[in-house]
Amino acid sequence: MIFLGNLRASAAPWLLLPGLLGLVLYVDGDTLREAQGYAVGAGELAAFGIVAIAPMVAGAAAWEAGRHRHLRELHSVSVRGTVRRWLRAIAPVLLLHVLLVVAAVVLARSIAGVWPGGQGWWGVLHLLVVPGEWLVIGWVLGLSCPRAVAAPVAAAVPWIVLPTTHAVSAPSLRHLGGFVLEGSTLTDVRDPLVYVIPWLTTAALVVAVVLLAGTRRRPWLPVVSAAVALAALFAGRAVVADWGDTPLREPRSGHTVCEGGAPAICLPREYAGHLDEVRHAALPRLAALQEAGVPMPVKISMVSPALKPVPGTWPLSWGPDVPAEEFDLVLARSAVGGTAARQGIRDCGWPSSAGAWAMLVMGAPEAKVRDDLPDEERAEMRRVRALPADQQVDWFTSTAREQKHCMLGPS
Repeated sequence: MIFLGNLRASAAPWLLLPGLLGLVLYVDGDTLREAQGYAVGAGELAAFGIVAIAPMVAGAAAWEAGRHRHLRELHSVSVRGTVRRWLRAIAPVLLLHVLLVVAAVVLARSIAGVWPGGQGWWGVLHLLVVPGEWLVIGWVLGLSCPRAVAAPVAAAVPWIVLPTTHAVSAPSLRHLGGFVLEGSTLTDVRDPLVYVIPWLTTAALVVAVVLLAGTRRRPWLPVVSAAVALAALFAGRAVVADWGDTPLREPRSGHTVCEGGAPAICLPREYAGHLDEVRHAALPRLAALQEAGVPMPVKISMVSPALKPVPGTWPLSWGPDVPAEEFDLVLARSAVGGTAARQGIRDCGWPSSAGAWAMLVMGAPEAKVRDDLPDEERAEMRRVRALPADQQVDWFTSTAREQKHCMLGPS
C-alpha cells in the first residue's frame, strides 16, 4: 500500500507515455541493418532506446528527489532505515525504467523477429546501466536544486548529450557518449568494450556530480569534481583513440552452417534458408573455374574478413539482397581471396583484373565486364585472354598473390 501511495503521488507514471513515444521514434523508427532473426542485432536495436529512456528516468529522479527533500523532517522521525527509505522513494522511477527497457526490447523483437541473444544482451544491459547512471545524476540534482529547475535540466542534459556526442566529428567522443549507431554484422560483432567504456565514463560523471553537490560543506570539492571529469575524459579518449570511426568489433565465431561438399557452402545461420540458392548458383560457376585450371576450395565460407586467411577456404561476401546477375562478381572476388589465402595473404576484397578474368571464365557478359575496367586493365585482359589456358591460370594466381589492386585502391 505504501508503494501504491508513493506511485500515485509520483510524477513517474506521467512520463511513461512520452517515453514510449520516444522509443517508437528511436527503436521502431529504425530499420534492422542485418538479417531477420539476428539475435545480436535485436539487442543492439533495443539499445537505440537509450536516448528516450535516459532523459525520462533522469528527469523523474530529479522530481522525486525534490519531492522527498521536502519530507526530510518527516523522514527524520521515521523508524525505517535510510537505505530502505530511499529505495521506497526511488521505486516509482525504477519501475518506469524497467517498463521502458521492456518496451524497447519488445519493439526490437517485433522488428528483428527474434528476442535479443548472445552478444545482443550487452545492448539490453546498456539500457539498464547508462540510464541508471543518469538516474543517479538526476537524483543528486533534485536534492541540490528546486525540483522545478532540476527535473528539466536533468532530462535535457542526456537528451542533448547522447545524440550530440555521436554527431560530433571527433570519433573518440562518439565512442565515449554511449549512443552507438554502428551495429554488428553477421560476421563481426561489437566488442564488449564498446559498452563498458561509456559505462565507466558516465560513472565518472556521476562521481563528479556527487562531489559537486557537496560544495557547501567543502568548498574545495569543485576542483576535485573537475579533476575527476577531466581524468575520465582523457583516460577514455586514450582507450578509444585507435578504434577509428567505427566501434571496436571482434570476429564472430561458431555462427555458420554448411551444406554439401567439395566445396561446402557455409553461411551464417540467419541465412540458412538460402543455402540451396547459393549452392545452386555457385556450382556451375565453380565448374567453369575448375575446368579453366583454378584449384577448388574445401569450402566457401562467409566469415569475418579480420580472421587469418585459411588455405583451402574461399571467403564469401553475400546477402539475400544481392541480385542474381551480380553473383558472378561475388564469386569472382571469393576466388581471388581464396587464391591469395593459399599463400597466406589476406585479400582486400576490392575489384581487380584477376576478378574480372574469373567473371569472364564463369560466363559473365564480356562487354559488361570490360566496361567496368580501366583502359590499361582492359588492354591487359585482352592480352591475357589470348594466352594458353595454363598461362592464364598462372597469371590469375600471381595477380591474386601480388595484390596490386589493393595498393591502388578500389576502382
